[in-house]
Amino acid sequence: MKKIIFSLLIVFLSLIEAKSIVSKYYYQFNTNTIWIDKNNEIKEITFDLLNNIKEQKSLKPYLNSLFELEEIENLINKKDLLNKEEILKLDTLITISYDNYMNYLTKGFINWQDFLQELKKIEEETEVKAKWAKYESRKNFIKLLKTSITKNDINYAISAVDYTFPYGKNLEKEIIRLKEISDNGGFVKIPMLNSNLKKGKYYPQIKQLRQRLIQSNDLIDIKCLDNINYCSEFYDNELFNAVKRFQKRYGLVPDGVVGKNTIKKLNMHIEDKINTLRINLERMRWLPRKLGDKFILVNIPEYKLRYFDDEKVELKMDIIVGKKKFPTPVFSHKMSKIITNPHWKIPQTIVKEEIIPKLVNDSYYLNKENINVHENWDIDSLKFDVSSVDWSMYLNNDLIGTPSKAPMRFIQTPGGSNPLGKIKFLFPNEYSVYMHDTPEKDYFSFKEKTLSHGCIRLEKPFELFEKILPSNNKDNQLSENIRENDFNLSEKIPIHIVYLTAWVDENKKLQFRDDIYNYDEIQTRLLLKSSF
Repeated sequence: MKKIIFSLLIVFLSLIEAKSIVSKYYYQFNTNTIWIDKNNEIKEITFDLLNNIKEQKSLKPYLNSLFELEEIENLINKKDLLNKEEILKLDTLITISYDNYMNYLTKGFINWQDFLQELKKIEEETEVKAKWAKYESRKNFIKLLKTSITKNDINYAISAVDYTFPYGKNLEKEIIRLKEISDNGGFVKIPMLNSNLKKGKYYPQIKQLRQRLIQSNDLIDIKCLDNINYCSEFYDNELFNAVKRFQKRYGLVPDGVVGKNTIKKLNMHIEDKINTLRINLERMRWLPRKLGDKFILVNIPEYKLRYFDDEKVELKMDIIVGKKKFPTPVFSHKMSKIITNPHWKIPQTIVKEEIIPKLVNDSYYLNKENINVHENWDIDSLKFDVSSVDWSMYLNNDLIGTPSKAPMRFIQTPGGSNPLGKIKFLFPNEYSVYMHDTPEKDYFSFKEKTLSHGCIRLEKPFELFEKILPSNNKDNQLSENIRENDFNLSEKIPIHIVYLTAWVDENKKLQFRDDIYNYDEIQTRLLLKSSF
């Protein structure tokens, strides 16, 4: 009997594309059915899997095309009438769905190679080097399934590969909430304005504004909730605070004035919001599964750094990130060293594009900026006397820009206008990116903080220093005229540089930010066309 079942199984497998993958499952299960027991009864864990898949709101409306749920449910509904071949077909379809689902949880839905090709195209067309690293959970799906069946708990397998981003599950709930609003007609539209709406005055648009802010949970107004005729047209203090809450959640200046930028965000189409949430859930799946007990999270579009300790945000600060021409890369690493009073080893591209042109016009520029020219990157290496150099010969060529050809290394001493300030945090990586202090503190007051060459400048670097190395473990090494000092970390700190334009924060508030590097448009397009 067992041989007959196996023969039928092999015949069926030969008809499907997933033959090689699914065959591995059935060989590991001794050619027995996986989801249906020997009495042809469907196991409880089967329904748990199917329900888990159907609850994945980020995949809707792709559920049926990915997992063929309709065919599976049709076969389940007539299970008592199925012949042996149909039973095998049902079991195999569920196995394929399990494998697809685990792949989705592990890798996301977007075809990663397609996205890398898009980044390559950007570099070819604009010379902008946009970099994004992806991390996958490398688990054996078959072993996880075997253990799940033994435990009668499909969540054992799912939790082993699913993302662990803080408050990420709340973002899934927001998709459900927004979908309900969409099904009921979408967000209330705010009419176009001839002038800004300000507190203390009457406007006819205030009625719609109140209902719109009720929909997004920024305002509680029982009278206005169901009937617009009960909505006041007076811009009172309660509405003023609700507008500011909305503005903060979208990264706008929270001044309570309703102008064109606020109206634009209020009138953003709800389906666009849902797609934005979906692609940000994808991005969470591209992160390492173990973020760390203590870790640093940098969100580029938010211009924020958070330091987590035991799942709590212990420190939060503004940051400066890369210009659109020099986007900060998206990747994870581990911080291994902190340097106080750092020298700035100026990248060759910056020397070529910025410093050489200044030297052509001002031969004293290096002296003014305390920049020395060395034979290599060692700060104690030989310094060149460049007082008689004709810098014009280095214009518009690769003698400086290409490291292999460059005869000189430009290093700025600590203090003064050194852009690294008094401290930098190192996590050696292929992108040559790190975090550091800055003397240009006024930059943190700017709304758009895309101002660096890719590195991350910190608003509160010394507070982060204290979190990582408490004061009783170090001497005071931050005075002006002191030699550079290194602190090697005995316990490396994971750092995750992410790109989230929608997420739920530590206060359980749904946040949106502008797509500063234009990744949303690319990934939304790929999301809509991707398949496993």
